[in-house]
Amino acid sequence: MLISRLIPVILFCVVLPAAAWPDEQKDFRHFHRTGDWKKTLQFYSPPPDGKDSSEDLMRLAEANYFLNRLDAAEAAAKKALSISGSAEANMLLALIRAKRGAREEALKELSAQAERGVPGALTAMGLIWNRINPKTALALFQRAVEKNDDDFWAWFQIGLIYEEEENFEKAIRAYKHAVRINPYSAQAHNNLGYGYKEMGFYLYAINEYQKALNLMPDNPGFYYNIGNALTHEERIEEAFQAYRRAVELAPTFAKAHYNLGRTFLRKDMVKEAIGELKLYIKHGNTAVFDYVSPKDVVEEEIEDLEKYLRDNPDEKPAQRKLAR
Repeated sequence: MLISRLIPVILFCVVLPAAAWPDEQKDFRHFHRTGDWKKTLQFYSPPPDGKDSSEDLMRLAEANYFLNRLDAAEAAAKKALSISGSAEANMLLALIRAKRGAREEALKELSAQAERGVPGALTAMGLIWNRINPKTALALFQRAVEKNDDDFWAWFQIGLIYEEEENFEKAIRAYKHAVRINPYSAQAHNNLGYGYKEMGFYLYAINEYQKALNLMPDNPGFYYNIGNALTHEERIEEAFQAYRRAVELAPTFAKAHYNLGRTFLRKDMVKEAIGELKLYIKHGNTAVFDYVSPKDVVEEEIEDLEKYLRDNPDEKPAQRKLAR
């Protein structure tokens, strides 16, 4: 399963080259374009004159929206709207209303904008429909990219839908469009890497995961994902370091503990493997156990490993027997 793949990146704002940004806003805008919403807000500082541009207010609105801080998102979008009367602000406000339950009202408003040819309206409609009927959403996103091949958001969502259908060839194609449009999107690179991994193209996957990590180096899910691809390439030491970094960043990350335990076994470090498998049991939940390995199976394996250590205190285990 892909980790950290559902966080959306860049809704309506145009992606600007870094050289075009004032130095004092560089970090704030950098984190926005990479899709790190928490850092977008953390590194934002109001301009000295207190007059934010409409574009920066939209960046704040989007970051708050994706963090589900709807009141703050609405306030920033309304302020942006008062400055420029931007269609982007109107669309984001419609999405906020839809999240609050006024879905039909929001769709009606966006449909009217789409009929007038407002860029992004079809994509916004697709975002709302995606929660109800992914097939309808896909049709809207496809119409959006037919009208504008540089619609990052629509391509990203097309990739997600095909990924959910396990149509990884089409998902890869969509994500490649997304990273072409915004090469700074950490999430799009991560998802493209997942598509490559599922198709068996592990070196391509590692390359995309590394790009994601270069852009967002404190994301534990990205370390988990690259660890999986490295394992497929039998680059066990590198995978070990990736999983270890994942649990350092997220100590309750159950699946990362499980895979770290498996790499400890590959390294003949049984005691350490037992510790990680126990952390997997401690921090796991039903969904996790169903996906990686059932709780009772792992508990039985822990018992076998502990018995092995008691019976063979001075010997290393046979890797091929203990590692999966």
